[in-house]
This record gives sequence, C-alpha cells and structure tokens, in this order.
Amino acid sequence: MAGHDARYVEITTRLRSVRSFCDFLSQGGTVRVAVSEGEPYKDVTATLLERNRREAEALARTRRHLYPELAEEDVAPPLYSRH
Repeated sequence: MAGHDARYVEITTRLRSVRSFCDFLSQGGTVRVAVSEGEPYKDVTATLLERNRREAEALARTRRHLYPELAEEDVAPPLYSRH
C-alpha cells in the first residue's frame, strides 16, 4: 500500500463518517430543512438516510476495488496516531 496511504485513509475516513451518520439517522436522528427563510421545515431524514447508505456502499466498493487486501478491515490501529 506504500504510496497510497493518503488515498486509503481518505476513503476509509469518509466511509466511517457516512456510516456513522447513517447510524445516527437509523437510531432516531432527524434532519429538517427549510426551502427558504421563514418557510416551514420539512423532514428529509429518509431521503438523506437512503442517499448516505448508497454513498457508503459506493465507497466500500471503491475501497474493495482499490485495496482488495485491506477492504474489509476496520483499520486497526486507528488511521491517525495523533490528533
């Protein structure tokens, strides 16, 4: 994987983020938006959940394709050694 570490980290970090957001929404989190100021809020949770699930699947496929030997790892130790 030498030379591709940054790309792997980027894909995996985004995948973790998207999955975490999906978990949040699946456990009752909601997202509401207003089309414009002063308009009523509209619940877009189901739409965002579906969109983010598709994105997670696409990221996982990309990671499996680019890094087949690492694709199913949850990356341990953590991706970053320091914050």
